Amino acid sequence: MVAARGDEVAGPLARPVDYDAEHSAGLVATLRAWLDAFGDVTAAAAAEFVHPNTFRYRLRRVAEVSGIDLDDPEARFGAMLQLRVMRPGEQGLRLRPDGRAVRR
Repeated sequence: MVAARGDEVAGPLARPVDYDAEHSAGLVATLRAWLDAFGDVTAAAAAEFVHPNTFRYRLRRVAEVSGIDLDDPEARFGAMLQLRVMRPGEQGLRLRPDGRAVRR
């Protein structure tokens, strides 16, 4: 989850946050969009302004990088909860207008 002081992401979501900071891949934004769309890839892809196949690829990368089992309802809930409580600005990151986390 988030470290005790709330200033550092820990657990499975830390890996995609770090990956995004290095590669500007948009994995955190992809996961957030997918969870917000209740798993509807078409709606989530439209929200991210990408083709659904591109979105599916990014979603696979989220699972690979994070190790989160996106088929597990408890893992999805944990990821959703962590996304809601993390603060990108406190982790040496900032959000671009497209929702991607990048290093300051």
